[in-house]
Amino acid sequence: MSNTNNSHSSEIDIIMEQHDMPYEELVPDYENFHDQDLMLSMENMETYDINLSDIVNQAGFLPSPGSDTMDIASKPMVEFPFSPRGPPARLSFPGDLNFTLEVNSKDVHKKTFLYSHRLNRIYVDRKCNFSIQFNWDYINAPQMFVRSTVVFSDEAQAEKRVERCVQHYHESSTAGMQAEMAKNVLHSSRDIGTQGVYYCGNVDMADSWYSVLVQFDRNGPEPCTHAYQFSCKNSCATGINRRAIAIIFTLEDKTGQVYGRQKVGARVCACPRRDMSKDETAEGVYKTGKKRIPSNQIDPPKTKKIKIENNLMEFDDKLEIVGSRAALCGLKTMLEMMELAVECRKKNEPDVTAQYAPRIANLKAAIQKIENTKAPPAPTGPTAPSSQ
Repeated sequence: MSNTNNSHSSEIDIIMEQHDMPYEELVPDYENFHDQDLMLSMENMETYDINLSDIVNQAGFLPSPGSDTMDIASKPMVEFPFSPRGPPARLSFPGDLNFTLEVNSKDVHKKTFLYSHRLNRIYVDRKCNFSIQFNWDYINAPQMFVRSTVVFSDEAQAEKRVERCVQHYHESSTAGMQAEMAKNVLHSSRDIGTQGVYYCGNVDMADSWYSVLVQFDRNGPEPCTHAYQFSCKNSCATGINRRAIAIIFTLEDKTGQVYGRQKVGARVCACPRRDMSKDETAEGVYKTGKKRIPSNQIDPPKTKKIKIENNLMEFDDKLEIVGSRAALCGLKTMLEMMELAVECRKKNEPDVTAQYAPRIANLKAAIQKIENTKAPPAPTGPTAPSSQ
């Protein structure tokens, strides 16, 4: 049948070359021939499995590093939840949806955590919950996601992602956790596996930042509240390692497009109140709101001058005063320390004994003189006891 069809097609082509006529008029049974030809072509056609996801991934659609937005052509094909690549942007902006955040201070009176409005910084202990309130134009965007990412505040450390320290990474509470969750220093206070809470990041990719993505469905003007907690302290040697950190919150849709961004500092420590007071003082801000006086303008403290005699090792008979006992105890302590120092050093320094011998002798003489001066005089006259 295939040979017959090919010969038939050749005849049609010859006729079309010889006659300038439409194809439908040259072939009386055009309709039947067209259908049969179509059927034969479909039977002989080779089929291929086309995976649109592979095409999109090979094309390399990634979010723009400047705007953190997704390419329009790749939005339907983005895998959820989306994990950003590269250092996150730090510029805060409310966006068209007027994205704002506020640290929920309802529990501050319980001393669970503190927030410095002057420094825009949270002070909280490890494994202690702190609440954040999020607000945006819910009428135009009732369902949105808030991503929280911990970064180093110093621009020189911007290329390094914040990871959990080795000690806390191997603690028993991380058993059974996913790697991207166990490595993240910031966690949601909700139980693991809670619907609407996702942990993003790839441990094997150095430019994949760890983040917590939380889904919010709003149907009213009340702001959304979510509680977080840190799994490491700022002092952890192999983790944050005493570097300043901050949390970047971004308002996103399901495809990862960013509609707003806000940033707040954080310090994870054992004494939040002490460290907050110390940092506010170091920044030049007191509770009264006054600026700190520069150190070069502060008058030196007035000190009381004490007269020191040159003949410290000489004593006279006028030693029966208040405090002589304390002076005696001090001299004895000095003697013991000097003798101990000589004993420890004489193995390596043979001449140390002869070097310190005059000083030790002077101390002993001074102590003996004080003790003799304090001793009461021996009784004389008729009251003296008779020797038997």
